Amino acid sequence: MKRLLLVVLIVFTASTVFASGIGVKGGYSKMYDDYSDWYDDTWNIGVYFDLGKFLFDTLQFRPGLDYLSLEPDEGDGDVDVYGIHIDWYWFFMGKKQFSPYLGFGPALNYYDFEDDSTMDEDSDAGIEGFAGVEFNLTGPWTLLVELRYLWHDIADRDTTIVKFNVGLMYYF
Repeated sequence: MKRLLLVVLIVFTASTVFASGIGVKGGYSKMYDDYSDWYDDTWNIGVYFDLGKFLFDTLQFRPGLDYLSLEPDEGDGDVDVYGIHIDWYWFFMGKKQFSPYLGFGPALNYYDFEDDSTMDEDSDAGIEGFAGVEFNLTGPWTLLVELRYLWHDIADRDTTIVKFNVGLMYYF
């Protein structure tokens, strides 16, 4: 069901969009709820794509991929988390030199466990909300600063993370 939702979202938007930019972003990840009991705060890194307008001029479709390494407070048991994000950015003041935005989107999180447990890998559907600002730099470059609130598993709302990211996008 999770994968079906992801395919439907991509097919629904693919007919109206085209690639106009690619960017990288990364930053600090603060663990909350159950994650704060199990894992240390860590870093994240990812790549995202600007696929243009969606439904109206101020809504942008920007899917992305990211990586997060969850390291336990004590002992072994690192978990690598790979996320596929289907994000929509709403630039409520339009696209200018200084462009604040709000956003939301579903995510598919793939877990790769590195310990000797019975479970080697798993996946969960998640959702996230975020806010940030873009600064147009010289030429085709844009700087992005954002704060994201993630529920890694929508069935277990006690697995939350707050990410502070800085990114750089190149438009072609």
